[in-house]
Amino acid sequence: MARKSASRLILAAIALAGALFSAWHVVGQTGTPARIEPPASPPQNPFAAAVAGLGEVEPSSEIVAVATELSGVVAEVAARAGTRVAAGDVLFRLDDRIYRAGLAQAEAEAVQARASIAEARASRAAAVAELERARADAARFTTLVRENFAASRQRYETALADARKAEAQLALADARIAAAEANAARAEAAAARARVDLDRTVIRAPIAGTVLRVSVRPGEFAQAGPLDPPLVAMGTLDPLHVRLQVDEADAWRIAADAPATGFLRGDGARSAPLAFVRIEPQARPKRFLSNAPGERTDTRVVEVLYRLDPAALPVQVGQMLDVFVAAAARPSRPALVASLAGSN
Repeated sequence: MARKSASRLILAAIALAGALFSAWHVVGQTGTPARIEPPASPPQNPFAAAVAGLGEVEPSSEIVAVATELSGVVAEVAARAGTRVAAGDVLFRLDDRIYRAGLAQAEAEAVQARASIAEARASRAAAVAELERARADAARFTTLVRENFAASRQRYETALADARKAEAQLALADARIAAAEANAARAEAAAARARVDLDRTVIRAPIAGTVLRVSVRPGEFAQAGPLDPPLVAMGTLDPLHVRLQVDEADAWRIAADAPATGFLRGDGARSAPLAFVRIEPQARPKRFLSNAPGERTDTRVVEVLYRLDPAALPVQVGQMLDVFVAAAARPSRPALVASLAGSN
């Protein structure tokens, strides 16, 4: 019993000491914490009335996701992120050994098919010569039989049969030439297909632009078809475009000739003018969130594209901007109610 009482007294003393230390520490703090200034002043609306929204920087060509039509192991990667390429420049290559072997086989079959054509034409020439001889014999025996019957009837009929046989042999030679030419055309088409397959192992830049990202390495297996992320992403960076998302309720306030300004996010000192390009004709679900109080996420937006000079603002593709577009002020609620009442 005495031990329990002692333990309780010790615990109570420890608790009291902790409470006294906390009170002393709080009372000892004098003054208020120093105010920390933000690293940059936030963007301010430069217009009397404006439509504001988030804009994403993108290439003027939009992002081109380069894929491969053939699956295979990557043998070489020539593309480097940040480098400019011309249309047709090599981005990467697949292992092409099997396609080279297929091309060699197809070309050999094409050579054999062309030789068959030459053989069939030689056979036709022999058939033509035989037909001429047979027709001459038939004409000779026909004359003999009609004039003095110096030739036997059997020999006459044999000459006529030989002439008909020679005509049939010539027709057969013509058919063999047609078949050989068809086989040669098929072999040439197969060789052309093999050349195309071999060329498809070399993936080239579809447009002139800048390589934005390379997601493939030598030795990796490249899957055919669209991928996320793409094997190589590229686009035209001069000029840049800013894709602004405008709430569908404010889309009607955007005019093509209205001035617009883009600010680096959170930096009101760095801005650049934007030039109107076009309005996308299809509204989409909202993708960019500003995390502002009261922001709605279950709404649709209209996307407006603006042109940005790359030298006017230090931005990268995919970076977000705060965009303000000069627009007519929203009507006040009493004026809106009055206008609706008047229309009714």
